[in-house]
Formats: sequence, structure tokens, C-alpha cells
Amino acid sequence: MKKLLLPIILLGALTFGCHQEKEEPASYNRPFNADSYERNFRSHVFAACMNEGKPYATYSLARINQKPNECDPRYKVTFANGPCKGETVWTTDVIERTSPVGGGQLLKGQVVLRDYWNPRTLDRDTDELDRWNRGVVYDTSRIEDGIVELEFPRDKNDFMAAREFIFLHNIRYIQKPEQKDPRIWL
Repeated sequence: MKKLLLPIILLGALTFGCHQEKEEPASYNRPFNADSYERNFRSHVFAACMNEGKPYATYSLARINQKPNECDPRYKVTFANGPCKGETVWTTDVIERTSPVGGGQLLKGQVVLRDYWNPRTLDRDTDELDRWNRGVVYDTSRIEDGIVELEFPRDKNDFMAAREFIFLHNIRYIQKPEQKDPRIWL
């Protein structure tokens, strides 16, 4: 009986010891990477995909296919995201270079670019950065809290423009070309 009991115990111990629940591999959740976020802006331009040439134009990221020359002042761009994703158009309304505000100096009347969705935190995928609008800095009294009030004029005669509070990380300086408040004629 001892001879029979010992192999059964050993077989049971081996079976129980070898039986383990297989863990599923952890999902690949890459954390937000600020470098890839900025790299996306450096490798693309902002082109007007709706309401081209208007102060309330909507901009999306685009890739330049052809730059303007002395015969044709328009850019040929292909939109990388947004409502016009994949479309190739000829336009003159292109913002070539922007930079993050990052606590820098903002002056009243300065024209900046803002993320239409205005998320509270900057941890989103760059594919969601699909709509941008130009705005004019109206009030910077809450800049220590990370909030700036922007105006969005509809045309050059609009002196009662819509105003919104925008989180500072959703605002970008427009470096090239230089932008002026559309309500200033001189």
C-alpha cells in the first residue's frame, strides 16, 4: 500500500505544482510623450480646412506637398487629420511654424492658435488634435492658474467678439507668418 500511495502523492503534487494560471500579458499602454506631441507639430503645418481666409477659420495639421513660388502664391497641402483628413488642396491660409506657450509672455491683443477641444490635461493622442482656431488674447489675469481668456472675432467689424477661457497648454504662439488682430486696420 505504501508503494502505491507514494507515487499517487508525488503525481498529485507534481500536477498541482505545475498547474498555474497563465497570466495574460499586460496591455501596451504607452504613456503620453511630450516629445512626440511636439514632433508632430514640427513636422506639419496648420492649414485652413474650413472658412479659409476668415478670422474664424478652422485649421488642421497638414503636410506641405508644394511651397509657393513667384508664379503661384499658394501652398499645396494634404491634411493629416481633422474634418478634411486625406484631402489635398491649394491654399494661401497656412501657419508654417508655432511653438507652445509654456508660461511665456502673452500680451493683450496678441493672436495665438488654440485647440478647439480645450482638454483639461495634455495626455491625449495626437490624432485628436484635429481642430484649431486663431484667437486674440483678452485677459491674462488668471495665467498663474494656467488659464487665459481669448476673444474670437468673426470679422474686422466685430468689437464684441465671443470670449472663452482656455487652458494654457492648449495655446500655441504663431511664429510664422506674423499675425495681427483682424480688427486693427492700421
